[in-house]
Amino acid sequence: MTTLISSEWYKIIHSKLLAWILTGVTAQSLLEVQGAYAVEKTPVLGQRAVAMVADGSAFLAIWIVAFVGFFVAADFQTSTLRNVLALGKNRTHVFLSKLIAACIAVTAIYATVTIVKTVGYTVAFGFGDMPVGEYLRFSSWNFFMQLFFHLTLASLYCLFAFLGKNPGMTILLGIGWLIGELVVMHFFESYPGRVLAFAAEYFPSYYIQRFYHPVKQTLNLDPAFIRQGIIVSLAYLVVPTVVGCALFKRSEVK
Repeated sequence: MTTLISSEWYKIIHSKLLAWILTGVTAQSLLEVQGAYAVEKTPVLGQRAVAMVADGSAFLAIWIVAFVGFFVAADFQTSTLRNVLALGKNRTHVFLSKLIAACIAVTAIYATVTIVKTVGYTVAFGFGDMPVGEYLRFSSWNFFMQLFFHLTLASLYCLFAFLGKNPGMTILLGIGWLIGELVVMHFFESYPGRVLAFAAEYFPSYYIQRFYHPVKQTLNLDPAFIRQGIIVSLAYLVVPTVVGCALFKRSEVK
């Protein structure tokens, strides 16, 4: 397992894929800052940028599925996985090593967006006057909770990669999930009488969108909300992983 993880880390470091994706993420983030500056109706102070990153969660998901498609699923096309299995590597360990690589990419992407937007909004609108201690608590709690919610994408997209077995199908499944999740959540929340609104709480995006209140500029620290968000996110991390490992054990790798 350690050897597999080291191999994935080596590939990440020496591959240009993540570097290109981070470059694209940086450009997109700067365009968003430029757009906010051009409008100037809703200025975002640099100290609040970490909380506003989730507003672009759908775009982050596209970058993440692109990485998984071209980094994980591509190994089916190049016979890399077949060669790894020929060495006698455990299939569960192979899947988990790919998942760890995806989690590293998610962390790098989310951290890049956070840093670029913090710097960008600070240059555009100023940093703000939040005390250092309060800012550190605010930024760290928001960053790590939102990162945890977004890691569910790594698990889902790795499952899609092992199902699709090629970059195109993986990206198609990932974008399909993204659109489907947003549509279904909207349906549940807009259903007459809001009698189905509770069902939206079974999607990680529900917690991503509601963790920070942009108008009140406060975090949702309700213990029940946090607890349920953690439980739902853990389910989306564990279930696709278990299913992916089980399917990979039974699938043929050409």
